[in-house]
Order: sequence, then structure tokens, then C-alpha cells
Amino acid sequence: LTNVPVLSACPGSVITVPVTVSAFSAIGSISLTLNYDPAVLSYVSASNTSGFSILAISGTMAGKVVAAGFNSSSPGVTYPDNTVLFTVTFNYLGGTTALTWYDNGTSCEYTGPEPNNNTLNDLPYEAYYFNGQVKPVLGVEFSAGTVTPEMNQVVQFTDLTTGGPASWNWSISPASFTFENGSTAASQNPFVKFLSNGVYAVSLAAKKSSCTVIKVKNDFIHCGTPGLWTGTNTSEWYDSKNWHNFLVPVNTIDVVIPESASNWPVFAGDMTIGVDCRSLRIQGRSSRMTITGQLLIQQAQ
Repeated sequence: LTNVPVLSACPGSVITVPVTVSAFSAIGSISLTLNYDPAVLSYVSASNTSGFSILAISGTMAGKVVAAGFNSSSPGVTYPDNTVLFTVTFNYLGGTTALTWYDNGTSCEYTGPEPNNNTLNDLPYEAYYFNGQVKPVLGVEFSAGTVTPEMNQVVQFTDLTTGGPASWNWSISPASFTFENGSTAASQNPFVKFLSNGVYAVSLAAKKSSCTVIKVKNDFIHCGTPGLWTGTNTSEWYDSKNWHNFLVPVNTIDVVIPESASNWPVFAGDMTIGVDCRSLRIQGRSSRMTITGQLLIQQAQ
């Protein structure tokens, strides 16, 4: 049996993953391939801690560690249960990755000693090869009371971090906002008022002991009036920058085209009221829009 553990680590740290064995009896050779996500882990080195003969461990292929060794003496090698066969050292970049034994029929196998060289457990069935995982010490997550507030609406953010964080630091960009109700950037569940329309990125840095883990959500908050056309970027209906809250309307949104628009909207093709928006109001004598196809009104259900 071959096992790798589930480890919790701090992003930016160096971790060592032990590969342990059980029921390791009369083994003449081994061939093991362990897969991981190279965006999460960067291979540093490996060490033959058991002394298994001619055990070569390679991490030259990103996302794979290959270990192979051969002992021709009979009756082969036997180790006590939970012996560490070898260790692999990685730089932990952050995120979560599975540590999985690769299965193609020959990439994970044990073979008995000569002269028979019988192959044992040559597929990584669950009964023989146990996968592991590397994950951050803290599972940083958060939510907002609404992600589409109106201007000057107060929104409460809720920390959903797992792992027992001791402190928090919230960051919001752009800086057109204020913390409200006595909360600050260091509050676990702050209240935030958004002062300008637009798209906001929100990040939470949670800390436990000396470890800080950051969660970033880009384009998280869309502040502004739903369905209000501004035309500040182009005349294209489906350009999100032309809408006050930077969201193209859907069938639940009432659309208003005001006289103050920078560009008049152009809808390419057939437009259906009840599908492309809930209602359409062209406000003022000078306001206008272009529909290159037909204007259709869906019958109310």
C-alpha cells in the first residue's frame, strides 16, 4: 500500500510530502508516478529515506514525480508498516491540488524479486494506492449581502473563511467607498457604502499565526442603477461599460434611455421585450435608439 497525506500549508512556504508504505513485503522493484498541479506546487527535491536500492526520484516533468528502484536479491525487501519510502519537497505557491497516483497500467506497480519478477498491484486501485492533497491553512471565502447595490447603498460583507483565522484585512478597488456602522478594514464582517457607480474588486486577507492567505474577487460588485443606459463607451448595446452598473440588462430588468446619454444605443438584430429586457423606456424628446432588426414584444405569461 502506498499513501500520501492531506497537508495544510501556508502559501510561499516549503513543504515536504512523505510517501509511506504498508504491507510492503518481498518487493524487488518499484515504479511510482505521482501527479500534482504545477500551478500550486513547484518541485524542489526528493530524498530516498528508506534506502531502497537504486531508488531514483525525478521531478523534471512539471506536475509529475517519478520514483523507480530495483533490488534483485531474494526474497526482496520488506519494510514495517508506515515506513517513509521517500519524501518530496515542494515550494507551495498557494491554492489546492490533489496528489494522485497515475494509472496507465504500468506507471504505478510493485514487482517481486528475481527469478519470478511477479508484478504486484500493477494498477492504482483504491485498495493499494491512496491519494492525498495539499491545501492552504485557511480556506478564505466571503460573500456580500448584494453584489448589485445602488449608489450609496450599504452592503454587509460576511467572512466565510474556514480554518480559524485570527485577523482580517479587507481591500476594495477603486477607492470610492466608505466603511460604515463603526466597521473598518480589519472587521470580520464590515459594512461598506459604495459612492460611485462601476465595478469593484474585493479582496480579503485572512491571517492565522504567521500565515496570511488572500482571496481576490475581481468584478465582484457592480454598483449603479440596473438598466440605466449611459453610453459612455460606445453605442453597442452589449458593451457592459455602457450601462450604469456595468451589467447588460436581462429579461428581469427595466431599461431607461435618458436624454443625458453620451451615445445612443444600437441593438443589432431583432430585439424582444421580455427577453432582452423587461421593459424599454426612451426618456425625453431627444432620446433615441436604433434596432437594426425587428422590435418584438413577448406576450406576458
